[in-house]
Amino acid sequence: MSHEANDIMADTIRDGVADIWMLPNRPDLEDDCVEYIYNYYLDSEQGVSSGDIPTMVIEFLSKLCSDAISSQDIEYMEKK
Repeated sequence: MSHEANDIMADTIRDGVADIWMLPNRPDLEDDCVEYIYNYYLDSEQGVSSGDIPTMVIEFLSKLCSDAISSQDIEYMEKK
């Protein structure tokens, strides 16, 4: 993919993520999310679709939260 095409793809992803990002105090995670999606599209060699970006944001955040502690976990730890 050409440098210009990569720049366009990066801008599309950045704009798409910014449109739905709900964590204004975490621009670092937003940048990581953009990078995650960008790398996904580089590896897949398919064009970026703005319609797929929300799904990719959810996937990114889900992977981050997979080791999070739930309220049930905390209650269980209190009982131990």
